[in-house]
Amino acid sequence: MARWLERVVVLGAGTMGARLAAHCANHGLEVSLLDVTLARAEAGLQSARQTRPASLFLPELARLVRPGSFDGDLGIVAKADWVVEAIVEDLAAKQELLARVAGQLGPETLLTTNTSGLPIGAVGAGLPASAQRRWLGTHFFNPPRYMRLVEIIPTPLTDPQALARIRSAVEIRLGKGVVLARDTPNFIANRIGVFALLNTLRLMGELGLGVEEVDALTGPLLGWPKSATFRTLDMIGLDTLAQVVRNSQLNLPRDERRTLFQVPPYIEAMLARSWLGDKTGQGFYKRVGEEVWALDVQTLEYHPRRKVAVPFDDLRAAANASPLVHQSLEDLFRYCATRVGEITDDPGAIDQAMRWGYNWQYGPFEMQALLTTGKRPRRQWGLAVRSNAGCSIVDLGEGVGGLEFHSRVNLIGADTVAMITEALQDPSSPFDAWVITNAADNFSAGADLQYLLALIHNDEWDEVEEAVRRFQAMTMAVKRSPRPVVVGPFGLTLGGGSELMLHAARVVAHAELYAGLVEVGVGLIPAGGGTKEMALRIGAKASLEMIAMAKVSTSAPEARQMGLLREGDEIIANRERVTEAGKHAARQLASAGYEAPAPAMLLAPGPSVASTLELGVFLLREAEQISAFDQIIARCLIHVLCAGGAPAGTAVPEAQLLDLEREAFLSLCGEAKTQARIAHMLQTGKALRN
Repeated sequence: MARWLERVVVLGAGTMGARLAAHCANHGLEVSLLDVTLARAEAGLQSARQTRPASLFLPELARLVRPGSFDGDLGIVAKADWVVEAIVEDLAAKQELLARVAGQLGPETLLTTNTSGLPIGAVGAGLPASAQRRWLGTHFFNPPRYMRLVEIIPTPLTDPQALARIRSAVEIRLGKGVVLARDTPNFIANRIGVFALLNTLRLMGELGLGVEEVDALTGPLLGWPKSATFRTLDMIGLDTLAQVVRNSQLNLPRDERRTLFQVPPYIEAMLARSWLGDKTGQGFYKRVGEEVWALDVQTLEYHPRRKVAVPFDDLRAAANASPLVHQSLEDLFRYCATRVGEITDDPGAIDQAMRWGYNWQYGPFEMQALLTTGKRPRRQWGLAVRSNAGCSIVDLGEGVGGLEFHSRVNLIGADTVAMITEALQDPSSPFDAWVITNAADNFSAGADLQYLLALIHNDEWDEVEEAVRRFQAMTMAVKRSPRPVVVGPFGLTLGGGSELMLHAARVVAHAELYAGLVEVGVGLIPAGGGTKEMALRIGAKASLEMIAMAKVSTSAPEARQMGLLREGDEIIANRERVTEAGKHAARQLASAGYEAPAPAMLLAPGPSVASTLELGVFLLREAEQISAFDQIIARCLIHVLCAGGAPAGTAVPEAQLLDLEREAFLSLCGEAKTQARIAHMLQTGKALRN
């Protein structure tokens, strides 16, 4: 059903409209971006091209967006499949523009408004009956490329087929998580989120807490983003907050907590001073030189941000010990329970909206269950057959088995290596094909460096070598398996995670794929077959540039440009559909009589190519663009990529390249600077360039 969507018109080239147009282009749609003047539309598109993080998967996709003006180009809506209005949050302005659009619509064109809280029925009140049947709300969250939630709000007049069409397109073509909401003020996510925020501000005043204390208590400790309360407000913008709060107060006369929906006096004072947050350079926080300063909301004066020590480290402990956390959660749970039947009939929709729209780890009902039972909700995608600490075998049905990571940040440790290798090499396995993926936020942060460093510090060099051999055996088991193995990566897919992907029969990747062989950041080279595979795919020179720079893709299309994905690999827009699409691909391969690829041979580029590459590295060192130790690592890489100096044209088998990888890896493990890089990464999460 989603393939009906090919041509989109976005009305309004402001921040949201331009980014929404860019996201439509990301998925191959033809987009017209219109504003009052052509110049404003062009400026909006240019802004979307320059945003960081990027709004576009690839810069060249901007060619799919055609800027235009309301006066000169509004007729184009007649040929559009979908017209989405995304102008300023002003009811009269929206109604006036829609009145101009209504007469131009094609007979099947869907028309929606992207409003964060205005009543959908009121916005479209002046539309003719024929348009009312194809009229609804589509509330994308900003930035639309990265925020998963889209609230779709039908009216009583919306044709169910129109609702089904837009839902399928938004979910499948644009990759969003859809929650159906009723046409109530601020819909679901903002209704709950703004209540939680304003209630936190109320409790902050009653308990005499400061900005830093509140942010320390309302971030990851609760499973909420690390931006917590006030950093989030700075990112959203205080003007946006005030608009939503005032809309709530105006349109919620029967809400039992209506008195809470007021802009606090100190925020009114900040608005008067244009301290709106990031967009104006200061809000609750501002940068002073190299320091970050925080606002005292009583005096409206800034001071160097204080580090706040929190004496508990999990949600249950915080709910028991912190008055702010305890009372805010009690109020939140009560408010959400009261909203069921008003904003939605489904408590799960509230949980989903808060997870996708506000990046909460748990929705409010899930959080309440966690505090009551102590059991964390697990979103698994099949029936577990066998498990260990790092990995599970899951029955996906139709003869397809799943291998699911569930270690900390999905590190690939000894348990995961053992489970994957044994499962793929088991001749009695009941499965015809396999999918390797998981239900976490990121596919894998790579191999277990903590374990590696412990082995090095204990001088257990035989075990280090054996661990590398086992990792290589695992990736080769993926590649040589007589039963096709599909890997479904998404999010961070680093180091060993990328190496698994490189050895798959097919990859079904989420569009938001941040993949790369980043081992040089810890003083190593890829030794799970990653260096070998890149040499086979893109050659010595391109592989050296990519691996030595620790380049990470910013999207799946860029991963394809880098050679991490092949032409036959799939890119899926919706994260929730990766497993099902992977299962479908695995089933297809098995049914078609899949045969594992024959052992590959690398035609050695020869010593002259190796010398040229080493000269380039030498010149970078002479220009002080890399460190002396970076040069050592690069030489190790060149040695492997050039097949150990074999004569040009020599056919070098994979097994020999794996030996070269392992030797280089072990040699670098013995370097003090490698050990320092590993320790620094484990301590700070950042690379050390020593």
